[in-house]
Amino acid sequence: MGKERRLTELHKKIKHLTHTMLHWAEDNKTKEWTPGVHKGGHYVIPQRNGVDWKSDFKFVTKIDMMLADGLDDKLKKNEMKMCNELYKFYSQTYIKDILRKK
Repeated sequence: MGKERRLTELHKKIKHLTHTMLHWAEDNKTKEWTPGVHKGGHYVIPQRNGVDWKSDFKFVTKIDMMLADGLDDKLKKNEMKMCNELYKFYSQTYIKDILRKK
C-alpha cells in the first residue's frame, strides 16, 4: 500500500480559501454579451481592488501545490499575509450566505 497522506492544518486552510474563492466567483460573476460569441456572451468575474480574480486564484493554487508536493510545510510571512488578505475579501460572500441561512 502507498504512503498515507494527511493534510496539515495549514493545507486545510488553503483548501478552504480555494473553495471560498470559487464560491465568491460563482456568486459574483456577470454575463456580458459579446458580438460574435456564441449564444449570448461570456461570464466576467469582478476584480479585487484592481487585481484580477484569476491571478489571485493562481497564487492560492500555487501554494496549494507546494503544500501538496511537500515542497514546503509552512508559508513565508508575505505569503501568509496575502492569504489572510484574500480570505478577508473573498469570505464576505461566504459570511453573507451563512447569515442568510439563519
